[in-house]
Amino acid sequence: MIATKQSDLIVGIEKRSPGRIERLVAENYSDRWGFDREDAVNAIVDVGSQFLALVVTEDEKETVIDGKEATVTARLTFGGNPVGPAGHEVVKRLNQLDEPFVFTWKKESFLPASWRLVRIDNASLPDDLWGYEPGDIRRAMQGDIEF
Repeated sequence: MIATKQSDLIVGIEKRSPGRIERLVAENYSDRWGFDREDAVNAIVDVGSQFLALVVTEDEKETVIDGKEATVTARLTFGGNPVGPAGHEVVKRLNQLDEPFVFTWKKESFLPASWRLVRIDNASLPDDLWGYEPGDIRRAMQGDIEF
């Protein structure tokens, strides 16, 4: 079931589908950047908006299940067709990360499909995410903020 959930998450990221991603993310999602569920979904879709086509490849994937918690550790490679400088910067920075991404899933009930994402992390990402806040790219494209 974890493999299916992880695959669905990657497809949701590639399609920049907020509904699909939101269905996989737990209501109590939190990470070291202070993102909650809404922030995480917005950030994923925001960054993905800079691509005509986005391809995310998982390499060196390892899954560990311990009762009602599972972690998927994988190196992600980002590619596709960026539409502007922000997309090119995303590909450059994310593909140069030294550490893999760690996805933490928790089973919310006895139902096999109740696994939800509770955290994403990558030790190579800075604590301030280079100053990024969820929605910054969208706001910049609308002329509401400047980088």
